[in-house]
Amino acid sequence: MAVEKLYESDNYLIVNKPYDMYINSDDEHEKNTVTYHIASPDSHLSSSLFPLHFVQRLDYATSGVLCIAKNKSSAARAGKLFEQRITKKYYLAVVRGHVTFEVADIEFNVGVDPSTADSSHRMSALITSEASVRCVQSRHAHTRALRLETGYYDNSPVTVLLLKPITGRRHQLRVHCSAVGHTILGDYTYSGTKDSLPHRMFLHATRLILPLPDEDLDIQTPEPFFSDPRFSSKWKSETAYYKYRSKEDFHAVCDILDKSYVIGVQYKIYKM
Repeated sequence: MAVEKLYESDNYLIVNKPYDMYINSDDEHEKNTVTYHIASPDSHLSSSLFPLHFVQRLDYATSGVLCIAKNKSSAARAGKLFEQRITKKYYLAVVRGHVTFEVADIEFNVGVDPSTADSSHRMSALITSEASVRCVQSRHAHTRALRLETGYYDNSPVTVLLLKPITGRRHQLRVHCSAVGHTILGDYTYSGTKDSLPHRMFLHATRLILPLPDEDLDIQTPEPFFSDPRFSSKWKSETAYYKYRSKEDFHAVCDILDKSYVIGVQYKIYKM
């Protein structure tokens, strides 16, 4: 599966990572990695002749915008913006069930599920105080969500959401969607290994805004789901609340989600 370059300069390379692909690997024979397709297989190592620096991460199953720095100073500049939460990241997700809210803030802490610490490193949401035994070393996590469209996938109810992670915890979006009862379509891990029929997990990093002082970046991919016949052939729309499939329309819904409060919307907050 090809890795599409979305932007390149002397300092940064931004690609559209395919789903079900690793970012890098210490196994020199592993070819299913971003680094194998765009550089040398060892480019993520400091010993490489042409090292790359990943200033953000995407899960194996998640596709979309991935920013890579070409040198240490560029990595430090971008990394500082991520740490200070100055960057903006927007994801498209298809989740199970019909979501009743229009806008939601999900603020459950996210921590490690100790039962999987030696295997899949599954994360967990701290929904109640009793759940603390299943969610250790938890940290504050915050996701904003906007309902875009409801419909049916293979005759099962689903909702298209725009997700904006305010914090950047491991598996945050997947954990938060599962915690509010709407697991991401095709998420094998957080569905308890039940959701295995879809050909992929439907989570895509669609837009990244990285306001660097000398290189103000706003990178967006085309809409990834409805252009795929494996999805569109099984999709039936019920209610479209917003237009979002073109670049301009996607910018408009991002602007809605950037507002802390929108008068007249069905709003819900999830918090322990």
